Amino acid sequence: MHTSQLIFRGTLRAPVRTLVTVLTVGIMLSAFLFPRALVRAQRQQIEEAEANRIVVQPRRGWGSPLPARYADELRARDGVRIAAGIRWAGFKVPGKEDTFFASFGAEVGPFLDMCDHQLVAPLPQREAFLADPQGAMLSHDLARKLGWKLGDHVIVQSWQAPGEWALNVRSLYEPHHAEWSRNALWLHWDHLNRNLPSELQEQMSSISLELFDGSRSAEAAQAIDLSYDASPARTLTLQDRVNLVALIGRFQAILAALDGVSYMILVVVLSIFGNTLAMNTRARAREFGVMRAIGFSSGWIAGLVLAEAALIGLAGGALALAIAYPLLQGVVGPLLEESMSFPPLSIPIDLALSCLGAGCLLAIASAGWPAYRITRLSVAESLGRVT
Repeated sequence: MHTSQLIFRGTLRAPVRTLVTVLTVGIMLSAFLFPRALVRAQRQQIEEAEANRIVVQPRRGWGSPLPARYADELRARDGVRIAAGIRWAGFKVPGKEDTFFASFGAEVGPFLDMCDHQLVAPLPQREAFLADPQGAMLSHDLARKLGWKLGDHVIVQSWQAPGEWALNVRSLYEPHHAEWSRNALWLHWDHLNRNLPSELQEQMSSISLELFDGSRSAEAAQAIDLSYDASPARTLTLQDRVNLVALIGRFQAILAALDGVSYMILVVVLSIFGNTLAMNTRARAREFGVMRAIGFSSGWIAGLVLAEAALIGLAGGALALAIAYPLLQGVVGPLLEESMSFPPLSIPIDLALSCLGAGCLLAIASAGWPAYRITRLSVAESLGRVT
């Protein structure tokens, strides 16, 4: 019998106990992954922010939109290279209301100019999107999720206003250092504006500006807010990176608390492993005594115990990934994107590998003492053990 067979059969010697351990550890490690993924997504979004970009938004919050004329006024200011007004569309696809995606009406000419290096699409597709007033541009990932392809004529509805919008899929892009756009759809602001009720027209959610000189972004932001200080629709202008940091600051304390709890989870996992592996080793003392009596060394027995523990830990880590991937990317992620403007959440490969590694290392650490204890028993003591 090969050593690998011995290891596998040893883990199944108490199948119910092993199954419960793997299930418990899998749930615990999936809870450990969640705050790691949240923090990673936020850090990546900050790193991708453009240094020469500022965002003008309503001082009263998202519920108080900006007049559309602000975009033209800001475009005419000294030092502004591009200004693109954006409005949240809140689209849904009839029959697929559970499939969440971000949707925006944008002044597509300046918007594409600003994001030329971030939303990578073939030039003919971009030109087709610009030329079609009913055109839509979305990521390849979102197109696959919705079952759309280039050239499709689609109908969407909005959560914020009655009616339907007819769109033509004209461009599919791949995000480049722009994970915030991976689950997004863009259409012409004019088309969105015309189809809204009259009381909702000529409004924008925010206006993104790209400056010629990024080193003067703080000065430019202050000047913009000062110029609209006496207006009924006052502005709050922040550097793109500062805006993201401010957004993260709203729930930084929550993330910090989750981060601390996640390390406590590892301690719980360690205790679960320790209890299970100690029971397994104690129950098999006579078996190990027989193996030593027929020629297996103490070191080999200890290695077997550690290898069995590593296999159980690996199974727990794999189960954690199986739980975390669908929950994070299919349930928690979309909810956070919709309610708290989180970037799309994912579990990077290095984080997945660290989860598997944590499961193995914790199991091996827990098995160290039982392995040492079993090797300190003499053959006669092991054979005399009553389980």
